[in-house]
Amino acid sequence: MSSYRSSLLKVAVATILFGSAPAAIRAVGIDSYALGIWRLSLSAIGMTFILAWQRGRAFRAIGGEVQRHWRLLLAVGICFGLHWLTYFQSIKLASASIGAIGFSTCGVQLPLLGWAFGFGRPRMAAMVGVALAMAGSWLCLPMEAEGSDGQFIGLLIGILSGTFYAALPMLHQRHAHLDNELRTWGMFVFALPVFLVMAPAATWSMTARDAWLVFHLGVVVTLIGHYLWVQVTTDLPLQLTSVLGYLQLPASLLLNYLLIDEEMTLTMAAGGACIVAGNMLALVGPLQSPAVHEADTPAERAALTEELPGDAALPLGMELEASDSAGVREGK
Repeated sequence: MSSYRSSLLKVAVATILFGSAPAAIRAVGIDSYALGIWRLSLSAIGMTFILAWQRGRAFRAIGGEVQRHWRLLLAVGICFGLHWLTYFQSIKLASASIGAIGFSTCGVQLPLLGWAFGFGRPRMAAMVGVALAMAGSWLCLPMEAEGSDGQFIGLLIGILSGTFYAALPMLHQRHAHLDNELRTWGMFVFALPVFLVMAPAATWSMTARDAWLVFHLGVVVTLIGHYLWVQVTTDLPLQLTSVLGYLQLPASLLLNYLLIDEEMTLTMAAGGACIVAGNMLALVGPLQSPAVHEADTPAERAALTEELPGDAALPLGMELEASDSAGVREGK
């Protein structure tokens, strides 16, 4: 029981950390390009140290691995970089809440992208989830308010951010043979060029407050938050963690209201609820498979992604993505 309570405490802390990211991105005084370079640099440096510590002398061989698999690492990095760039732009252009809401549609996009990538036709429940998410997105828009055009464009950019994020599990599943730690390191390193090409246009001056916000986003949220989350996904049943993950959107909306005083209307709350429900319909249902219930170890769960039907394997792969991104922080 104490271990279960400890896991739930980790869920609460990780959810708060992830939920604070949109408010921090909105509040930081530097633009999206400088923010991406700073945040990715911190994450890449941290992952390099972790990888070097874990591999020891074998770390010297990483150059050969990168040379053999540079196409995959480049694809994952660019996709992740575009996800972050569009997410930052959505929040900066519209608001922290609109950016979080747009990105949160990634769950309902996953079955559709999986269909396009040949992972199997979505179930009817997944299509209903897509419709719910679309309705929720529409409810979140203040159509009659001043500047509503910027809100709409920001929402579309946020949805595009969710598209790039939803594509990541498919890229990882297609190349599951490659070392998880190397893929995670490459994801950060090869995402940097997406932002570096815009470095001349970036605003580099920052205050002490901005520096602390960048540290919070690059170290506290990215490293500590994912470290806690991967422990949770290892200790708790997969079906439970898949539902707990949807607490991040309401946490973001609440923290945006408390930390940066963003308005949260009843229609916005209703729209967020529709998106959460749509994600659950699209992703949670396939995880009720008896095969998933019987998979107790990460290795058994990873093997299921090769055996389950497309619309069931993809949600499972998305849950395993957390382990791919942060498993190195457990010293595995």
